[in-house]
Amino acid sequence: MIGRRQFLASASVAGLVGIIGDPVLSSSRWPVPPKPARIPRQAGIFGPTRPDEYLWLRTEHWHDVLRNVDALESPIRAVIDAENRYTDTMLAPTLPLQAELRGRAAQIEPAAPAAIEVEDGGFLYYARQAGGAPYPTHLRRPLGGGAEQVVLDPSALANGHEFFALHWDSPCRSQDQKLVGWAEDLVGSGQFQVRVREIASGRMLVTDIDQAHGSFSFDAAGHYLFWVGRSTEGRADAVWRRNMRTGEDVKILDQPDSGLFVGVETTASGAFVIIRLSNGSTSESYLVPASDPTATPTLVEARTPNLRYTVNHWDDRLLILTDADGAVDMKVMTAPVAAPGRANWRELVPHRPGRLIEALHPFKDRLVRVEWREANPQIVMMQIDGREQELTFDEPAYALEVPPGQGWDASALAFGYESPRLPRRAQKLVLATGALKRGATPATPQFDPSRYVVERFAVPSTDGVTVPVTLLRSRDGEQGPRPLYLYAYGSYGDSQTPTFQPADLALVERGWCFAIAHVRGGAERGNGWWQQVLARGKKRTFEDFIACADYLVAKGYTAPRRIVAEGFSAGGLVIGTAFVQRPELFAGIIGRSPFLDPLGEMDIKDHPLGGTATPFWGDPRVPEDYAYILSYAPYDNLKPANYPALLTLGSLADDRVMYTDPLKFAVRARALTTGGNPIMTRVASVGGHVGLPGPAADAERRALYHAFAIWAAEGKWGSVPQR
Repeated sequence: MIGRRQFLASASVAGLVGIIGDPVLSSSRWPVPPKPARIPRQAGIFGPTRPDEYLWLRTEHWHDVLRNVDALESPIRAVIDAENRYTDTMLAPTLPLQAELRGRAAQIEPAAPAAIEVEDGGFLYYARQAGGAPYPTHLRRPLGGGAEQVVLDPSALANGHEFFALHWDSPCRSQDQKLVGWAEDLVGSGQFQVRVREIASGRMLVTDIDQAHGSFSFDAAGHYLFWVGRSTEGRADAVWRRNMRTGEDVKILDQPDSGLFVGVETTASGAFVIIRLSNGSTSESYLVPASDPTATPTLVEARTPNLRYTVNHWDDRLLILTDADGAVDMKVMTAPVAAPGRANWRELVPHRPGRLIEALHPFKDRLVRVEWREANPQIVMMQIDGREQELTFDEPAYALEVPPGQGWDASALAFGYESPRLPRRAQKLVLATGALKRGATPATPQFDPSRYVVERFAVPSTDGVTVPVTLLRSRDGEQGPRPLYLYAYGSYGDSQTPTFQPADLALVERGWCFAIAHVRGGAERGNGWWQQVLARGKKRTFEDFIACADYLVAKGYTAPRRIVAEGFSAGGLVIGTAFVQRPELFAGIIGRSPFLDPLGEMDIKDHPLGGTATPFWGDPRVPEDYAYILSYAPYDNLKPANYPALLTLGSLADDRVMYTDPLKFAVRARALTTGGNPIMTRVASVGGHVGLPGPAADAERRALYHAFAIWAAEGKWGSVPQR
């Protein structure tokens, strides 16, 4: 038997291309797909091994490839190139449909999307998408009147770069409103460069922090920058303090535990910089006075198994949002600044089961919190004396956006409200009076919301628990079963919000239904909603998803083989298990950076996510956990079956889900399918986990997915050759 290293070393690229196969003509009008070499291998570094004939497609130099895709071994590159060419050939006939879908979505898009204006430090901050610009420009204008100023123009920063993305924590401004900082990724692999400059003069203050994890914060005077370092393996490994006047960096916290995420932020009051360490089961926070940035960080409460908490500051007290003492859906405690430990925590907002407190937004004399109840977010405002006011919203399913960075002395909470049929509308909750000020509805001349219906269902799963489903359909149109586009995620406690998406509406206008299955794994129904599926409970997520599809079939909204499912990242487990377990139910499956080979990912000793994954998926070093993961892992459970059409997409620069997940899954599925549906994969050389950023790239992605869905549901490919 030839080993992987010998195979790659001895085989010429030309020879491998011959083994792999480029698209060639067949008796069908479709080409014969590539056929990568199958090399018998055993995978696994924990306990039992498992067969993986495509293990050779995994580079041994992943971190080098993340930094430079040209480091990929040429035999593996030959496979990817052949698969990409095949996919491009198979999707080429959908290009006119993609253009049509993009055009219709552009007509639905509001001409001037509502800007959420955040009040801070005497300015109103907001973002606006200029015509033709790839990214929104971050702007501000003085509250008392005056000229609009550009705070940050990502489109200008991106000029000349093949890839450009900002970290989700940036841009961030200093408390005196003089500085703006941002973290930029020029590859897509999560290797961020932190930059700081003066807003008024444009003078750069920080230009050389090139190995960062993206999170950063300023001290009160704007002289120091706290930032998170990134190891060569791609994980957060330390917190540093940069003196922006001298350029000196001092490590203030070492973080050797690969099982923890690390972040820094400033409290809403501006009084403290908070250092956060966390994973799915524990957390730890440190305080640094923003007015005394060189002080030694003060520990709030040492990490304890199954105790999670975050820290903020309000009314001269620390706010502790925690699940202590069985508060599954969180409660709010207070603690004195001088003695922040758990022994001194006192209850401010009690735990109420089924009302998950997701976020706190403190202001000088008001405390606003966002709660989730029955898969919808709510806003609750508390006065210092404890009196509360709740906001209510009309749609059966909707989304709220409450931006961070709202000023301590702001007069109102700024937020956005939208639903699958209503464009985002900027709103303000006046803190002094509780009055709600609604901004103008964005103008969409060619779109009438009354033509669409948003519905919310409670679907019984296999164990009797009801799963929320949000469905969007046209009020008129085809009677009886319609084709259905079904999305799910179901991991990490990440709740899926039903937002206004012109691309989805363009699909609905073609007679489709669009639905989100709020399966267990998110937090739409509280923390228990995702804690039920940790480790050896994960199969509940997949059972929920299939139950939702079956329910919509039973109720006449759709029919078998008329459903196309999409899953992103960890949602790949959902659509991958559906593909394997119920192939007859689906017309097509779309996996975007899909997590399809969990044991294969955890075999990588230097994976950037490291031990942060084990609280969610289980520990493969534990035999019972290993066996459980193996029992559902999509890649390992592929078997001969008449599989639906498949499109998986990945990136060589993805530092979360390795490119091998989408690649190997498609290759193995094609080798095993007994049917004639196309099985395609595409691995990009640019773009990371989320692909190319920006509205234009997102519009192209959605048009591609929806065109694939239409062709799959209508059987437009017919029967294609597989081997």
